[in-house]
Amino acid sequence: MISFKLLLLRILKRTHLIDRFNFSIKKELNGKIIKVPFINGAGLTNYVLKSDWMDLLIQSLVKEQDGCFVDVGVNIGQTLLRVKTNLPEIEYLGFEPNSTCVSYCQQLLRMNNFKNCTIQNCALSSQVQNLILEKSLMTDVRASVVSALRPGFFTEYEKVLALDYQSFYLDKQIAFVKIDVEGSEFEVLSGMRNAIEKHRPIIACEVLDSHNNDSLEFTQQKANQVVALINSMDYAIIRLITNKSNIISYERIETILIKQWTKESGELNDYLFFPKYKEANVTNTLDKIISPLRNAILG
Repeated sequence: MISFKLLLLRILKRTHLIDRFNFSIKKELNGKIIKVPFINGAGLTNYVLKSDWMDLLIQSLVKEQDGCFVDVGVNIGQTLLRVKTNLPEIEYLGFEPNSTCVSYCQQLLRMNNFKNCTIQNCALSSQVQNLILEKSLMTDVRASVVSALRPGFFTEYEKVLALDYQSFYLDKQIAFVKIDVEGSEFEVLSGMRNAIEKHRPIIACEVLDSHNNDSLEFTQQKANQVVALINSMDYAIIRLITNKSNIISYERIETILIKQWTKESGELNDYLFFPKYKEANVTNTLDKIISPLRNAILG
């Protein structure tokens, strides 16, 4: 049943009245009460956020690692909220090129008194450079600096600064990396390579299927670059099969095969990259996550 608050928020969103008011609403996430700011229409994504498989990875794989949580592609703080409601003491280092999203997240940090957090208003890439962030909404979760990913799709453009991670944070110990960058995975990983090889973190990375048939070859080439780079660092790849809230299975793969996007693609576009010597730890953890769901289905 949809709560009255959520119903009201959706009506305000649909009528664009939500854009005219700034306010905050409390909600529970992972057993913690947080405040969700609504600023110039942004905030509903955080208000409807529920615990899912990423929380389980944070509670298990991240908790036992030393170092900071690196969040590449912060948007309006969805992963930030998961990290800080599960592991409030861990250091959080986020990167987000969209200036509107960063402004929102700064208010989110202040409102919830989250400590040990840094959010850099920049993209990560293989080198320091200026890029164009393409988007259609102020806080568009699909926004990308890769124009060939969805050619002709976006309506707004923002010039953004890109940094290579290792030139600034090479010596910072990394526990875990989350990458959600809409097509620039290879560039991000290239700019993190030295840091990854030094600290050997586990990486959760989204690699999207092709937007349409015209961009299929380009998207596959980008995926091939990611796989080659991962292999060169003596890392392995697991594809997660999810159903929005749970990991229902996983498979060890050697290549990432891209197909044209469908509604089901979101359940097959999430991957774990990890040092091969950590494979037993990763698979045992995934088995523990999946086991209760499997038992519920069988029982």
